[in-house]
Amino acid sequence: MAGAGNGSPEMNVPLTVKSTGTAASVKVAPGGKAWVKLTFVQVQGEGDGYCVSGSAPVVYPTMVVQLPGSGAHQMALDDGQFAECDDTVTVTTVSTVKLS
Repeated sequence: MAGAGNGSPEMNVPLTVKSTGTAASVKVAPGGKAWVKLTFVQVQGEGDGYCVSGSAPVVYPTMVVQLPGSGAHQMALDDGQFAECDDTVTVTTVSTVKLS
């Protein structure tokens, strides 16, 4: 998992990935869907936000996500950018059931 600086995969910034749940193989039928939930360390405050840890907040226009056996995929939010602290993301296990 990486933040894509300026939306460009060539400027990726690797993120520390913390996994939750028990890993297991998930089969997805052709044309099927699978989900993971990504949770970032939240930027506090408005506009000129800050990180509780004291690190500087980072904003990425896109993220590059790679799952075993599926290659890397660049994604963007429909309504903004990814803002995070500490270059860390928590990731759930892959599920064929949409996560809330």
